[in-house]
Amino acid sequence: MIARGYTKGENMGTPVLALLHRLHRRFSRVPVDASRQPAELYYAQIYLEHITRHLSELSDGLSILSAGCGTGRLAVPLASLGHQVTGIDYHHDSLRIAKQNLNTAGVQAQLIEADLVKALKDFNDKSFDAVTAIESLYVIKEYEEVMDHLVRIVRPGGLLFITHRPRYFYLARALTQGHYDDIPMICRDNDGELRKGMHRTYYHWETRSQIEQTYTSRGLTLLSLHGIGLCSGFESDPLTAVCDPGNLSAERQRVLRQVEDCDDDLVMAGRYVLAIVKKPG
Repeated sequence: MIARGYTKGENMGTPVLALLHRLHRRFSRVPVDASRQPAELYYAQIYLEHITRHLSELSDGLSILSAGCGTGRLAVPLASLGHQVTGIDYHHDSLRIAKQNLNTAGVQAQLIEADLVKALKDFNDKSFDAVTAIESLYVIKEYEEVMDHLVRIVRPGGLLFITHRPRYFYLARALTQGHYDDIPMICRDNDGELRKGMHRTYYHWETRSQIEQTYTSRGLTLLSLHGIGLCSGFESDPLTAVCDPGNLSAERQRVLRQVEDCDDDLVMAGRYVLAIVKKPG
């Protein structure tokens, strides 16, 4: 968001440059710790239940890559279960918070600050028993390349847990926010720059058949798909007006979880779709 040619400490000189500087400071703030945000914790618990149930079918002390680990919302509890976790994220402050969360939990994990595409190239084939890429790949333009690397670095018989943005999510968001000019591209394409607030950001989205093709075309076995955030959301999510789990009591969250378990019909109507995939042995 900083104007080209601007360096730290330089006199901004014009109101336009001053505005750009303020915007840069605003959007470079320390990230919210998702491991402490009530709604994020609700969704994290759903992820963990799916992930740990399938990991238990392998063995204890697995080597797990958390691609786009953020502040450690899932990496920390997986490390607490005795797994050897490696987390990758490009955001320095996110990893700083993740390290604090690891220390608080009394566990360790290897944290790598790097661009995901570049970092994955450095791993050897069959390096991990499992890979998690939760709420991270949908904003990466090199989506297909990243997917190929994730498959490559998982050992035969290993598991991948990857979330996808369903097309429905962006259609609903565009309609609720009045961004009707984005609708044709969402219906026609599978990626592009969409408006979020004042800005346009790259996103990737898929239909159910396209998600299935993503894995079958790579020779993988798609074990199951699960809708995450069915009939609920928070912040700018289109279904926040229906239900925000962060505002619910524990008892009402348990009731909302029953909606999550109805995902045979609603799987593509959530915030994300979790794919649980096995690499043939």
